[in-house]
Amino acid sequence: MRITLRRLAVATACTLATVAIAAESPAAANRAASADPTLGFYRQPALRGDQLVFVAEGDLWQTRLSGGTAQRLTTHAGTETLPAISPDGRWIAFVGQYDSAGDIFVMPASGGVPRRLTWDTGAVRVWGITAQNEVLYSGATDRGEPGTQLHLVDLNTGKRRALPVGQASDGALSADGKTLYFTRNGLRGDNARQYRGGAVARLWVMDLAGTAEARPLVAEGANDRRPMPYTDASGNARVAFLSDRDGTFNLWSVKADGSDPRQHTRHKGWDIRHASLSDSQAVYALGADLYRVDLNATAPEQKIAVALGGDFDQQRRRWSAKPQDYLTGVSLSPDGERVVLTARGQLATQGVGPLRRAELPRPAGLTDAGRCREAEFSSDSRDVFAVCDFSGELEIWRFAANGTSQPKQVTEGATAMRQQLLPSPDGRWIAHTDKEGVLYLTDLKAANRATATREVDRDTLGDGAQQLKWSPDGKALTYVRNTDNSYRAQLMLLTVADGKVHRLGSDRYAAASPAFSPDGQWLYFLSRRTFNVTGNPGPWGDRNMGPYFDKGWKVYALALQPGLRFPFAAPDELQSLKSKEEAEVRTQEKDKPDDKESKQKVEAAKAGGNAAKPDAKDAAPAGKGKPAIQIPGLALRLYEVPLAVGNYRRLEVEAKRLYVLEDNALKQLPIGPQESKAEVVTESVAAFELSGDGKKLMIRRTAAPGAAPEILIVDAGPKLPGELDKSRVRWSDWQIAVDPKAEWRQMFNDAWRMQRDFFYDKDMHGVDWAAMRVKYAPLVERVTERGELAEVMAQMVGELSLLHSQVAPGEVRRGPDDPASAGLGALLERDAKGWKVARIYSGDPELPSEAGPLAAPGLNIAVGTVITAINGRDATQVPDPTELVRGQAGKQVLLQLREPGGRERSVVVTPVDMRREGQLRVIDWRYGRAQAVEAAGGGKIGYLHLRAMGREDIGDFVREFYAQSERDGLIIDVRHNNGGNIDSWILQTLLRRAWAFWQPRSPHGGKVYPNMQQVFRGHVVVLANEETYSDGETFSEGFKRLGLGPVIGVTTSGAGVWLSDQNRLIDNGLMRSAENGQIVADGTFIVEGKGVTPDIQVDNLPRATANGKDAQLDAAVAWLKQAIAKEPILTPKPGPYLRPIKQ
Repeated sequence: MRITLRRLAVATACTLATVAIAAESPAAANRAASADPTLGFYRQPALRGDQLVFVAEGDLWQTRLSGGTAQRLTTHAGTETLPAISPDGRWIAFVGQYDSAGDIFVMPASGGVPRRLTWDTGAVRVWGITAQNEVLYSGATDRGEPGTQLHLVDLNTGKRRALPVGQASDGALSADGKTLYFTRNGLRGDNARQYRGGAVARLWVMDLAGTAEARPLVAEGANDRRPMPYTDASGNARVAFLSDRDGTFNLWSVKADGSDPRQHTRHKGWDIRHASLSDSQAVYALGADLYRVDLNATAPEQKIAVALGGDFDQQRRRWSAKPQDYLTGVSLSPDGERVVLTARGQLATQGVGPLRRAELPRPAGLTDAGRCREAEFSSDSRDVFAVCDFSGELEIWRFAANGTSQPKQVTEGATAMRQQLLPSPDGRWIAHTDKEGVLYLTDLKAANRATATREVDRDTLGDGAQQLKWSPDGKALTYVRNTDNSYRAQLMLLTVADGKVHRLGSDRYAAASPAFSPDGQWLYFLSRRTFNVTGNPGPWGDRNMGPYFDKGWKVYALALQPGLRFPFAAPDELQSLKSKEEAEVRTQEKDKPDDKESKQKVEAAKAGGNAAKPDAKDAAPAGKGKPAIQIPGLALRLYEVPLAVGNYRRLEVEAKRLYVLEDNALKQLPIGPQESKAEVVTESVAAFELSGDGKKLMIRRTAAPGAAPEILIVDAGPKLPGELDKSRVRWSDWQIAVDPKAEWRQMFNDAWRMQRDFFYDKDMHGVDWAAMRVKYAPLVERVTERGELAEVMAQMVGELSLLHSQVAPGEVRRGPDDPASAGLGALLERDAKGWKVARIYSGDPELPSEAGPLAAPGLNIAVGTVITAINGRDATQVPDPTELVRGQAGKQVLLQLREPGGRERSVVVTPVDMRREGQLRVIDWRYGRAQAVEAAGGGKIGYLHLRAMGREDIGDFVREFYAQSERDGLIIDVRHNNGGNIDSWILQTLLRRAWAFWQPRSPHGGKVYPNMQQVFRGHVVVLANEETYSDGETFSEGFKRLGLGPVIGVTTSGAGVWLSDQNRLIDNGLMRSAENGQIVADGTFIVEGKGVTPDIQVDNLPRATANGKDAQLDAAVAWLKQAIAKEPILTPKPGPYLRPIKQ
């Protein structure tokens, strides 16, 4: 059943009545409280005695455990999150964005200037402050391995040390600091309730005073996280934690040995998202509120009444001065005078030069912002049609193009997202599609809006009709869509009068971008029918993955009536005779009455005597002044335009020329028999459009990052005018009014609709999706900043229990543009003389591009060297050397060095940005793995690691795989793989087999080459772990099912339903929706929710991992050694050579 917002109006009222009388009703409380302007959305509480700190409006606030009006502690434009209070209550540590993407700061609890403690720049999370005044936090590993590690940093000195535990996402220390309770793994970005995949959060414990390995604290099987040690009423040590073992995250506790589990809260609606504990008092965030419960008492939890005192600045109406950041559409009017712009869901029309910008109003009385998409002008250029959500569904609305009147709703009854609307030239119809693959026609002259729209075509294979184009008279509609083949779209033609759909060609070749000639005689389109090998002339050569076919698209034309002469045909003697006959007919026409029959004869003569008759069978009716389309034989009246093959992606046609977009170059080709080639009109083109009358071109050209794209309206022709000032649309000064609260409501509803319309299971995993909107909508009224809205949406999508469910805010409040952090590609430790180089991150020495700043050729900097000064500034005087290279990424920096032997010298290095710094850590880690395999395997076993499955990663695969293609064994490591979509390329490479061998003449004999070329003949294993995600998992599952070898490691994440990431919100925020599930031959879904189970289970345990051990890698090497010994890879030797047959 499709769920609509219209039906929700009744459902909401009924559900609210039910919720109001429920025993536990945080939703009802939020609705009742939403009218109170002092209430906020409270998150991430931290408790110490009676002192309560929490996050709201992206800032830190402080109140008492009993509640009351909170005091704002921070005011910086960036966000401050994850507070922790020191045991004496004097200090608050938190993650702040003062001058980085996120680092740990400390400030007095009474107020004061924050002081920076870490320079990790992002991906850090505070978990508490120990009795020794050290901040416990999770961050990147020092050893370079992807993932997180727990660290301690001293509040006073800033000295940092890593705890000997790997794979820890959060944790807490016992009061004496000797025991560490921590969470292994857990989802880091996905939102999935009752998740049970390989990355399920697990509670473990480690004795820091000893050397024993960590062990599980509680039985595994549910998500258990956020450990919080305390002492119960009997004086026994216990550990409280959050667990979803009853289906919802609640507070539980166990004894210090993991026994005696107790449930302290029993919420059934929303999950507890964050909790803090002081003595036995726990405070936690549920919904938009904070609650308290005494773990040593039997009394139920209580909501803490908190009010915010402030101006709620982020809810204030403001103006967005950068429309280019939110531009989603530009369309040209049929008369070529104006464009309609769509930015941040709002519409405006504007012409060139000083012409007035007309902002199109939204209906009065809207409670949310409303969002419009797909705006197009009417055929007379007086109106604008757009798909808008004003009614609660995405319907078509009509606006006056000059913005002088209220919009009117055109369609109703939508059950899915309407899109791709296109008004007909005769003003009668609007063609459009929806997310279900249906093509519709809406009759603009229909008296009843409810019956004005009818379905005319449906696609069961792809995304429905694409690239719609009307004939000049509005009697026919052409488009492309998938029919019998899900890979190639075919050219289609709809004749409006009879509603028939005609396929104009087979499914052998892809078609795109159809366009009618203005005279109604020709239908031009792009098609990929040329396949010339580019780059690889044959299967030989290093790293040859097969042929590549570039530039396969050409322009083709269909004659819509028989007997037409192709406009590009070269002149010939018959054409000259025909021209004389047409001249005679025109002379005779002057002396004949102006009747219908005479006109038909003249047209017949002009068309070679075969023009359409008004009573011709199977002909599409002719429009005013246009000949009828003759359907019989249409697909066979095919011509190829004499334009060189290319990578064309858009085609437009006017009376004199064709326009094509190749890559980012707009080209034009004159129509006619003369020999000519396509000439470039302009470069850097993102999009272009021809006006309805064919006289004007709208060109949108890309601009520098951060600048507004250039929009031009120029005369159609072979080149741009010399002076462009009069052709530019002045739109970058458009300031869009933003009502944050109204936008938040719209984005919440939009996100709900996106999941309904995009989610791969139309039954929404059995979840009552309408009820979910009712459940979470009240929280939106409590939201005070964009990050809080993202949390509400994350909880809502989490109800679907699926990965690929990340939610990201779009426009968030940010601080000033402080100099960006930079790094030296090394682990540095404080020294009395400066900062000592403890580790230099670098990769393969044969790849200088993988060298970090301190590993650059010629520097010869050794571990143990001390950096004493940077750009002349004493390195001992800064809390971290990063402070001295801020803003210096890509620039030369002077370092004064003191070598281990005491020699002092100076070098010039070039720091990198922090993104590259993180990459260098991973490069160093994987090169270390490769070196370990090289040594352990005696040069017979190869190793390659894939960090993800994208364009750069296939390059890594090609480089490393073929370099080791003649080894006896190979380890493909997809641990910590972030996914992508290249699994099939890698699998098909591994599936290739040597079925014969080439034996060239060789003086020494014996050398042979396999056929297939560069095939890997050895044994292969794959390493996977709980952080193997998405396409890394698809590859691992395929590797298993195709019998290519064993998978070694632990169960993977379980992200098996893929997506397109088309789900952008009005402020460019993201609401991901999983769209494409994976099944095997019997219809069973694979990977999603459960992950890939390895053939050989090997866990990298926390302490061993922190100490540099890699049990999974060791197991892979051991398995390969055994396999090679059991089944050695033999090289065949030539048998007797051929000899002539004796006579």
